[in-house]
Amino acid sequence: MKIKWESVVIGLLALVVFALGCLWFVKNYELKEIDSYTGYRGEARSNDLFAARLFLKRMGIPTTRKDGLLSLPDTDTVIVLDTGRYTMTQQKTQTLLAWVAAGGHLVTRARVDYASEAELAADEDSQQKPETEERDTLQQALQIEIGASQMLDEKDLPFSLQLINQPKPLKLDLSFFNELLINNPNAKIYQANKKNFLIQIKHGQGLISLAATLEFAENHLIDKVDHAEFFWWLLHSHKADFKQVWLINQDTLPNLSTLLTQYAWPVLWMVAFLLLASFWALIPRFGAFIPEPVPERRRILEHIKASGQFMWKHPHESKHQLLDSTRQAIRQTARTHIPGWQWLEAAEQIEQLAQYLKHPSEQTASLHHLLTSPQLTDAEFIRLVQLANSLRKTI
Repeated sequence: MKIKWESVVIGLLALVVFALGCLWFVKNYELKEIDSYTGYRGEARSNDLFAARLFLKRMGIPTTRKDGLLSLPDTDTVIVLDTGRYTMTQQKTQTLLAWVAAGGHLVTRARVDYASEAELAADEDSQQKPETEERDTLQQALQIEIGASQMLDEKDLPFSLQLINQPKPLKLDLSFFNELLINNPNAKIYQANKKNFLIQIKHGQGLISLAATLEFAENHLIDKVDHAEFFWWLLHSHKADFKQVWLINQDTLPNLSTLLTQYAWPVLWMVAFLLLASFWALIPRFGAFIPEPVPERRRILEHIKASGQFMWKHPHESKHQLLDSTRQAIRQTARTHIPGWQWLEAAEQIEQLAQYLKHPSEQTASLHHLLTSPQLTDAEFIRLVQLANSLRKTI
């Protein structure tokens, strides 16, 4: 068998190029593992209290996630309401407070509503302009207001809090929150950097724990410093033998009728009025119809008169157009019947026109005014039209 040396040489060159490429790749690249943040996945992406539920279950506490506070459990349950309570009505707030008064424990956070532009403008002259404006029904019932925002320095972090049932202070690492303001002497207040951070209020046989924020129990911070332990003690601050925990991080939407009556009542009134007017228009009417008048055709002179009155009484340009057209008609008729009219001066034209119409000499000045004045009264314009008509009839 004859060997093709050309094919062998090409194969050796390809092998050499491949070996050199592999050597360059090995020298310039290496296999390395790096950490890349991909965010939360699954339930943790939509549930800020997912890690808290896993933590409590690991501690042997039955914990349930609830999508909205649709019903209330027994009073041996701790409700953790980590929402803005935007859809909580006054009636629902009173129902929740009645549940607390029966012995329940409510753990929730403050709701911060930023002020509208009108409210900010009204507070421009105040020495300490509030950053927020409170509209929450629960905080109104508890007489809790939102104070100024607090930004803690690194030297003040972490700060320590010790609840009544805690054996020792625990550290929290929260750099930002809004101060809570309350005048209730029976409320137990816990401060961070001398600012009210947590308020516990006895309500009947139950307890309300309202914190400036519940971020220490959420997914991204529960594993920091003593956050998980503090959350555990907070749940046990009312009853140490509670049965279960409800974790709620989503507001429930009220039914459609409640939303319509609260936010769209003008539309409802308009729809009701429209329906009433429609029914009134569609109901049968009794009695004979009023006969329509017999249509009549107007004379052409009435249309001409109406058009002239419209042009004379309306825009300034239309009045001048009417004057110019009438005077132009007079000049054209006079040019036809008075020899040499076009070569005469303006004063001579008026004199010839007066002689042709057999007007007395004392009316020449009046004729000059009718033919040259930029403005005419209604009576003078009528005389000008009569002049044009008289000149037309002399043909």
